[in-house]
Amino acid sequence: MNAFRDIDSLLRVISREKDILRFLFISRKAPSLRSEQALENFLSSDERRLNLLLDHGVIRLSEGGVLVLEETYLRFFEEVLEVNEEINVQSVKQHIDALNENIELWLTAGTDPQRFRYMGEILRILRNISLSTHRNVIDLKRNIDSTYKNERDYALKRKRLEILDRKRADIALLIKEAEKVIDERHPTFFGVSMDSHLKDTVTEVKTSLTESYHNLLELDRQIIQYLNKIEAEQKLVEKIRRIKYLKDQLVWEQSTDVLFFLQTHRPAFLEKRPWYNFLPSLDDITNTPDGLTALKEAHKALKHPVAKRKTDNVPLTSEELQQGAVVKDILNTFQLRNAFLGGSQDLMSFIGQYRFEESMNEEERLTLFCRLAAEYYDDFRISEDTSQIGNYSYPMIYPR
Repeated sequence: MNAFRDIDSLLRVISREKDILRFLFISRKAPSLRSEQALENFLSSDERRLNLLLDHGVIRLSEGGVLVLEETYLRFFEEVLEVNEEINVQSVKQHIDALNENIELWLTAGTDPQRFRYMGEILRILRNISLSTHRNVIDLKRNIDSTYKNERDYALKRKRLEILDRKRADIALLIKEAEKVIDERHPTFFGVSMDSHLKDTVTEVKTSLTESYHNLLELDRQIIQYLNKIEAEQKLVEKIRRIKYLKDQLVWEQSTDVLFFLQTHRPAFLEKRPWYNFLPSLDDITNTPDGLTALKEAHKALKHPVAKRKTDNVPLTSEELQQGAVVKDILNTFQLRNAFLGGSQDLMSFIGQYRFEESMNEEERLTLFCRLAAEYYDDFRISEDTSQIGNYSYPMIYPR
């Protein structure tokens, strides 16, 4: 595997191939892009561009034969955009170990330039500890909510929440470990070298760690609440399944008290909302502020009554009563857009081969082409190539 010679060449390749990198990133959960599709839709049929990305480890071929982002670039994009789902506790532990090592090196160094270099590394590690811990707490919160709301299997949902609870405990231990490093383990360093810059950084880091720890306590309470709800829902489902089984066996009336329970309990949410019609007294209307306000509103409404209907109540004729229907085909442009994005054809070829409920002439298809290109401009890739159909020239448009 080759490596980029400098940062300029790396940025140049990423800028040039941003379309395919963007597509691979947004479809990272369900990769489906093959080499021939990438060459046709993103790389202008230039195999050298594809080989460059493969040789330099930007993308790779998976076991299924589809292109995916290399793990290094995928993790970089996810962390920068803060959309990663994995909770990386090891990174915080590595930062704490590196902090201890650099503090020991600072204490061992004998010259000011050496200490200045290690001090810059210590400040950077402290900020990374704060940032990594904060991101882990956010990712943990998102994973807990997603697991409870989206996982349908009760056993799997409970097990995943228990795993997330262990990760929550690990993050809490690392926060305590980081606080011990600052407050207890290196009193000489934090006492002798505490300049204004280091003091401000330590204060910010300790404040951030304290806030993260309080958020972890709230997540602990939330996990317990979710686990109790899961257990209650699971017991309710088991009871319903048991009653359904007995009902299917025609023995539920003798084996359970469900009929007695339904006859003796009348849950309020199953009943109709009652409506009480009452008339206010004349004293309340004429002698209270609310009553006088109601009289003014009623007087205003009587001065401007609702306009009467201008149509006469004439019966419908026999011709109007005849049965009939008017059917009009309405195009679902969003459905057409999804079908187009799932293929590799250009937009005009796709419209020409699409089977509509009603036949469309050449002018109508051109109108539909312009409409889709205008409505979903951000989802399409408009190339500089053009083609001809009849007397009309149109640009070649492909899915992103």
